Amino acid sequence: MVPVSESRTIVVCDWLFLPEVVERADAGQLDLTTSVELFHRVNEQDFNACELTQPSMSSQAYAVGGALVPSEHHIEEFHTWWYESLGMARASSPADAAQPEPAAAAGS
Repeated sequence: MVPVSESRTIVVCDWLFLPEVVERADAGQLDLTTSVELFHRVNEQDFNACELTQPSMSSQAYAVGGALVPSEHHIEEFHTWWYESLGMARASSPADAAQPEPAAAAGS
């Protein structure tokens, strides 16, 4: 995932298989089509869900990333990575989120 703005992200999907699996597929001993089609279909469904939720992410209710429970620590880590990728400081409250500030440059 490559965040390019607050509302756009480029997603690149690669299917990685062990070299011996690829060799078997290249030799015609194994068909990977079903696996690739399945994960492609799952990705399309996930992308659709993300696109449907995107408009609501600009609401004040989601201003600091919504409410996360401790088991969602990976989502918190993703939010932090996303803000850092865009060079933005993450808001700590909905009031702070009204005008996102650029992150401080390293060493400043």
